[in-house]
Amino acid sequence: MLALLCAAAFALPARAGNGVYVSTNPNGANAVLAYNRNVKNGLLTYVGRFDTGGRGLVDIGGAQSHAVVATRTQLFVVNPGSNDFTTFALRDDGSLLFMGVTSSGGVRPVSITVSGNVIYVLNQGQLGVATASCNGFTLGDDGLPVSIGTYDVIYEAEAIPTDVFFTRNGARLVVLLNGSDAIDTFSASVAGALTVNRRLTGVSNPVGGTMSAVQPFVAFAALDDDTAPRMISIRATGIALPSIVSSAGLASTTSPCWAAATPNGKKVWSSNFASGSLTLFAGKLNGSIQAVSTYVPASSSPGSLDVAVDQRGKFLYRLRAFNPSGGAAPVPVIEALKITKSTANGGVQLVQTVSLPSDLQTASPTGIVVTAP
Repeated sequence: MLALLCAAAFALPARAGNGVYVSTNPNGANAVLAYNRNVKNGLLTYVGRFDTGGRGLVDIGGAQSHAVVATRTQLFVVNPGSNDFTTFALRDDGSLLFMGVTSSGGVRPVSITVSGNVIYVLNQGQLGVATASCNGFTLGDDGLPVSIGTYDVIYEAEAIPTDVFFTRNGARLVVLLNGSDAIDTFSASVAGALTVNRRLTGVSNPVGGTMSAVQPFVAFAALDDDTAPRMISIRATGIALPSIVSSAGLASTTSPCWAAATPNGKKVWSSNFASGSLTLFAGKLNGSIQAVSTYVPASSSPGSLDVAVDQRGKFLYRLRAFNPSGGAAPVPVIEALKITKSTANGGVQLVQTVSLPSDLQTASPTGIVVTAP
């Protein structure tokens, strides 16, 4: 009887509030930090800390994107220390209802993406120990993921995959392969079937990316290239090989590793770890981008990590952690930045800095996502 009641509770419809969520990712029990978000001024209010039932892994070091993703009713987070991922239901007060833990199908899951009822999890693997993989799942009637299996993609561990995400409407699945200096794009069906794999090579050190919200076959990727750090936009039609639409950067674009874009596609940012800065790129409907300006904070520490834009394109939220210069790590923070009408100063204005719990100074917090009803 208890099992039936639990299953019924998990199947209850949930309604998301306006929230911001981050994975704590320590060497130990993993959790998600939840914050309510004021849609008018962008300010965050702490809701709580919700255990994932899995374990984090500090060794991941934040060098991946999309460790946390969400739909309108659910949130998913990877647990790289226990080789699984967690499903939560979103509540309208910003809190999370634990639904279950699912094996990621591989070793050290670092990134996750969802489109409709399809989920893909990117497992980074471990050099000399386990291969890397990208594993597919569909959501069952109870809201819990079930492995697709047939369309799992296996990589060499040396490929060091760092990010996976769907393009608009789930048209393409994009995998960034940092160790292979390559980007894979797959044609994806609504059922999660991957039918065509096209690889773009010669892209140095891709780390994190994001989709174009207006073009189903366009994506953006941040390249942490030692000689020419930059952002690129790529087009993946599924028929021809993926092509670079444009490549851009500024002198201040140092160690770009993560990316975010506004819903209208007119603004794209790279999050630059070492300098703690954000580079603004102007986007066009054809997917091309042009570097415009850089937001430079008062202090480069903590380093600039994952970034996310709210669904109305009014605010940008970014996670900051680690000491780019080495030494003791500072307490991680979340910054809320207003997206301005100006293109100067990175097109943003800081409105709030929220310190994460002090115990996360020795953790590896990763991933940030914004939800809306």
